Amino acid sequence: PPATPARLADGVPMPRESPALARVIAHMEPGRRFFEIHAVEGGSAAFAISTAEEAGRLTRIVGLGRARKGEPPPGDEAEAALARARAAGAEALVAQHRDAWAARWADADIEVDGDLELQRGLRFALYHLISSADPDSDLASVGARGLTGPGYRGHVFWDTEVFLLPFYAWTHPASARALLAYRYRTLDAARARAAALGYRGALFAWESADTGEDVTPPFGIMPDGVKMPILTGEQEHHIAADVAWAVWRYWEISGDDAFLAEKGAEIMLETARFWASRARRGDDGRFHIERVIGPDEYHETIDDNAFTNVLARWNIERAAELPGILARIDPDAWPAVSRRLGLADDELKAWLEVANGLVDGFDPKTKLFEQFAGFFGLEDVKAVDIAERPFAGDIVLGRERTDRAQMVKQADVLMLVHMLPEILEPGVAEVNYAYYEPRTSHGSSLSPAIHGALAARVGQLEDAVAYTRMAAALDLANGMGNASQGVHVATMGGLWQAMAVGFGGVAAVGSSLRIDPVLPPGWTRLRFPIRWRGSRVVVEVEDRRLALELDGPAEVRLGTRGEPRRLGAGRYRATRRGDGWSTPEVDR
Repeated sequence: PPATPARLADGVPMPRESPALARVIAHMEPGRRFFEIHAVEGGSAAFAISTAEEAGRLTRIVGLGRARKGEPPPGDEAEAALARARAAGAEALVAQHRDAWAARWADADIEVDGDLELQRGLRFALYHLISSADPDSDLASVGARGLTGPGYRGHVFWDTEVFLLPFYAWTHPASARALLAYRYRTLDAARARAAALGYRGALFAWESADTGEDVTPPFGIMPDGVKMPILTGEQEHHIAADVAWAVWRYWEISGDDAFLAEKGAEIMLETARFWASRARRGDDGRFHIERVIGPDEYHETIDDNAFTNVLARWNIERAAELPGILARIDPDAWPAVSRRLGLADDELKAWLEVANGLVDGFDPKTKLFEQFAGFFGLEDVKAVDIAERPFAGDIVLGRERTDRAQMVKQADVLMLVHMLPEILEPGVAEVNYAYYEPRTSHGSSLSPAIHGALAARVGQLEDAVAYTRMAAALDLANGMGNASQGVHVATMGGLWQAMAVGFGGVAAVGSSLRIDPVLPPGWTRLRFPIRWRGSRVVVEVEDRRLALELDGPAEVRLGTRGEPRRLGAGRYRATRRGDGWSTPEVDR
């Protein structure tokens, strides 16, 4: 050990390190290059010099511990982790790390032949999606920028349930379960929020952090210094139905009855209770949900947003099914939940009365949803005629004109069509896509991927590819101009949906897994894995040929009109015939 502090080449003293610290100093100057590595452990110091002709390696092993808020630092836990790591050794730790990544990658990777840039964007997105969720804890969810930057201060939005959770539910159910467990842990805060606003049930925070209390800022500072009120925390109440939708979708895909009985049902019921108290009967005898903001945040303080109302109705209807579902899972489950919530049969009936009377803005003649009451009476402005998309409509047109125009920031009615395809009659998706797509400016990073997924399902394959590429390039090309704040992880989740749900045609249809892939011109192959109720299913499509590989049983239907068939573990093949698929046959 040196008797005096080491010195840098420029003569500045390097402070002695405490036993808990280590420092690596790299110094370069013309004709002289070296690394000075000063590591202190147990009171001794070690130095290593690397010249231009030599290579050196520094291995650092760190033990981590985690404490809940208010608890002392978990020193013992960290020390124990460090001891285990040292006993295993660095090479073993790296091997374990590689094996863990390989396993996750095998269950998530999407291969597309025919579009190298899209493939690059997909791999970039999958890396961040896999990295962002913690399957072992309900302490945190996934913030709007994942783990990559300070944007939105790590707050959790509806993005997590609607854009991210499908990826985890279909590829790594444990991560999806943990994200929903976070919402269950914050359910009391959601109840308190609903009560503070004068409603019953639970309303989750628009921006949620560790406690689940709403931390949405009341205003933002514009470039000119003007304070701009932020109303999303006050009015974007669809978050309640978004979380319920995620609970239901996770249960459909995973078949996790235990989660539904222990946590999910309570979320579904308390959000349904909120909607029943949030709706008001109008003079027309119908129920209305007033003063809200839908996904399209260009229009604030509106009434009867179709997305909000239809999701609220769906939320109530699924909650009303829970007594029968829980009775099949466990005879004691429904009595326990209903007793805990003080929920009687007459309250469920009252909820259904609200659901049946909710205005939804749907015209059965045109098959169009009106985005909100009065939307069709606004100035008919098509974003496609204004500027190259994406662009911020409120900046290009000005806030006042945007508020008075049919200029849509992001998928709103189309978000509804994407999330609840099972409730729509034939032709609704196509008609609404044709109407709302040209009016959408894509001023939100959430928009392009959903348009890509929906365009693929309605047969607009050129649009589908363009929007999917737009989503894939959004972070890599800094398409929103704010890459310094971190990646847009919800866009990445939407990108996965565009590929697997849009082009791959994957969906839960009752107890069946539907698969109905389509390849756009230029693509020669699409391959991706999913998880379905405990089984791993690999989907691969080339031209008009479909191959499936299962490691366990699954009830599968090919195409929108295919009959469900029980398939066991093995490989199967089918061919496209017209707009459908042949019966899957064993591939020998």
